[in-house]
Amino acid sequence: MRFAIFGAGGLGGYYGARLAEAGHEVAFIARGAQLEAMRSSGLKVFSPLGDLHLKKPTATSEPQEIGPVDAVVVAVKTWQVADAARAMRPMIGAETMVVPFLNGVEAPDELAAILGAEHVLGGLSKVFSLIEAPGVIRHFNPGAYVEIGELGGGLSKRVEALRAAFEQAGAQAEASADIRSALWKKLLTVSSWAGLGALSRSPMGVLRDLPETHALIDRAMDEGIAVGARRGHPIDADYKRELWTFYAAMPADATASMQRDIIAGRPSELDAWNGAIVRFGAATGVDTPVQTFTYRALLPMERRARGLI
Repeated sequence: MRFAIFGAGGLGGYYGARLAEAGHEVAFIARGAQLEAMRSSGLKVFSPLGDLHLKKPTATSEPQEIGPVDAVVVAVKTWQVADAARAMRPMIGAETMVVPFLNGVEAPDELAAILGAEHVLGGLSKVFSLIEAPGVIRHFNPGAYVEIGELGGGLSKRVEALRAAFEQAGAQAEASADIRSALWKKLLTVSSWAGLGALSRSPMGVLRDLPETHALIDRAMDEGIAVGARRGHPIDADYKRELWTFYAAMPADATASMQRDIIAGRPSELDAWNGAIVRFGAATGVDTPVQTFTYRALLPMERRARGLI
């Protein structure tokens, strides 16, 4: 397949490199120091699953240089989705699939509004990777997971083709018949503790072990589950237990990307994580006091990072 990776950061750079290694034709849309490094020295990946070096990857900041592709993997930040969608139009052919691997639940609909719903799939990824230096991706966990599905539900040949491509690239890849519920579960995974971690300046180990913050995380989960159910994405009690099991297995010093961005004074995905649950809660008549307090308390830092105050 012919892929375009829109955003060659930790996630996009990792999957793009693995897809290229598996024999697919891959073009990267990148910018700044990352683009310069990829052009001069290639793209290196250091990973428990094996290192690799793409010596001469196709990399550009101009989507029109790529032309139509079979699939566009969107790996930008949530607040960049609309601009990315408009920029990628030259790469969209009649049969092009667009799959966002972003946290949050709103990106697929943003993309569909600009590019056409027929092109857009839902997608999520669980992988711990980041840019260690320009042109260098560091992958930490011994695995990578992707889930892809039609936004309207059900399975399709094109989803299966994309799933197979990621499986060839070494990922654990699943086709989902209900990707919107899967996206809501992923949102719960990050929103229930990342904002609280930013407010308290504390890693997961502290948050889960301190009874007071443990209780807040648990309540934040309940709020997200209630909002999801009201929106047609029921989540059974087993998932909440699974989530606590997942949290218990995380390294004690683990922090979320949104948490790190806020603490560093950078723009974050606050609006797409806690903000989304607050907005959808208000729209569906579900009270979300923990999520609302977290979101509103962090807003001044978010606005300051964006130069709005």
